[in-house]
Amino acid sequence: MSVAFKSRTFLLILIQNTFMKYFLIFSVILTSIFTSCEQKTNSGDNNSDKVDLDTTIQELPASHNMMHEIENNISELNEVRSLRWEKTIDDNSEFREVHAYMNDQGVPSKMVQYFSMGNFQEQGENHFYFNNSEVIAVVKKADVWIDSNTVVYKETETYYEDDKPVFSRIRSSDYADQITDVEWKKIRPVSNKSELEIVDNILKGKGRFKTHFISVIKGKEQLFLLLGEPKNENRYVTTVLADHRVPFVNNLLHNLEAYKFRPIDIKFQVVGGNGRPEFRMLTSAKWVD
Repeated sequence: MSVAFKSRTFLLILIQNTFMKYFLIFSVILTSIFTSCEQKTNSGDNNSDKVDLDTTIQELPASHNMMHEIENNISELNEVRSLRWEKTIDDNSEFREVHAYMNDQGVPSKMVQYFSMGNFQEQGENHFYFNNSEVIAVVKKADVWIDSNTVVYKETETYYEDDKPVFSRIRSSDYADQITDVEWKKIRPVSNKSELEIVDNILKGKGRFKTHFISVIKGKEQLFLLLGEPKNENRYVTTVLADHRVPFVNNLLHNLEAYKFRPIDIKFQVVGGNGRPEFRMLTSAKWVD
């Protein structure tokens, strides 16, 4: 056999062995990459389950029991009602009203906002619970329009710690009287900061719910003062039943344009109800400079 032939044979064997060596190395590396990717994918899926899909409710915060303790003793608290505020834009009308339950020191333990956001929009109640003036729980009960023919009743509970939402859960039913048969589902904590601010403003007469005189509404036997935001459109308004024989009211009736949009501080009491029309009746008033 010639030297040239042996050299070529040796070279082929060397190339073949080298190829097999690097092929094996490449296969090991490729397998490691796929295994690593698969582990990362599985790990990502597990995290997704924990964040988005784990709806198991294992234990409720301590504020849950505090909320029920307030509810069980609600009859011992003093109920205070706000003015009833309405806003109408075109053919859409919404309203808000707050009932507060105070202790003997005038500090609220619970506040309820009754609301309707207008045609084919949410309507219901927001229940706020407090401990030492700090919110501990919020319960929302509302009819939610899915479309113009379908309404679903929903309840959402949110519990707070250190003034921050830490736990929320939700349930829904086609009918409100069947909601207790539905299991709760855990959701991401819901913030109620904006609604809580609105409730506080309504109760204290601040912000958009500060009273200004707008005009009067005269009936056959009744007189109402129309109060609200000092503008002509997109405004919240409310009414109070007034007695024209009261000097303040009588003076107002003779100077309607002069007093228009002027801030007014009022006190009132709720009359009627229990099957009869319910009104806020003016008990005192004064102009605010």
